[in-house]
Amino acid sequence: MKLLDDIVVLNDNYINKGIKKGAEGTIIANPIRNNEFLVEIFGLEDDDMPIYPIKICDMQVTKESNLTDQDILDDLPQGNPKWWCKVEDGYIVNLLGERKNTIPYDYDS
Repeated sequence: MKLLDDIVVLNDNYINKGIKKGAEGTIIANPIRNNEFLVEIFGLEDDDMPIYPIKICDMQVTKESNLTDQDILDDLPQGNPKWWCKVEDGYIVNLLGERKNTIPYDYDS
């Protein structure tokens, strides 16, 4: 999962925010705090700022973005590859390929 991947929400854990199972969105920021990405959810009624943190275990990628690591690196302040991370096979990895965790995450734990 990475910036601008399209996702679908897998459950009703966010129903209190109007986000139902099957809701679609796009990852717009990558804080990786609490195993979450910031996602813009499409089609929410009466919501002019539909950006919510969604847990990795609660979403599935439906379409990968065509952004490359180099595209992301080119847009980072001072081109610092340590300032951006993505999730690959349970590992948080920066643009240098350094893993930030030694054991892959169990996102449901």
